[in-house]
Amino acid sequence: MGEFTGILDLLGALMRLLGIEESALMPAIALLILFFLIAIPVGLTAQGRRVRTGAVGMIGEVGTAATDLSPGGKVYVHSEYWDAVAGEPISAGSAVRVVAVDRMTISVERVK
Repeated sequence: MGEFTGILDLLGALMRLLGIEESALMPAIALLILFFLIAIPVGLTAQGRRVRTGAVGMIGEVGTAATDLSPGGKVYVHSEYWDAVAGEPISAGSAVRVVAVDRMTISVERVK
């Protein structure tokens, strides 16, 4: 209990040194609590979102086969042309979904 009163005494001395009145303490604490009540849920929500960048963000994206894929060719995904391979022949213009990324080549499947 002595630590708590020591911290309060130190805070009071700091406020007197800086010329802050005690009446300003409650609004400052209220604003700090309000900030954390907003910032913590927003931060936790951001951590739970799906990754949208890099190789992990490509998986599951839908694009278009720019050339025939038998098994390799080009696809248009994320506003870019990618080298792609498919497990089955896919004709140009067909919708494809990214299933894996291996360096600069992506594996795709036909969208059913």
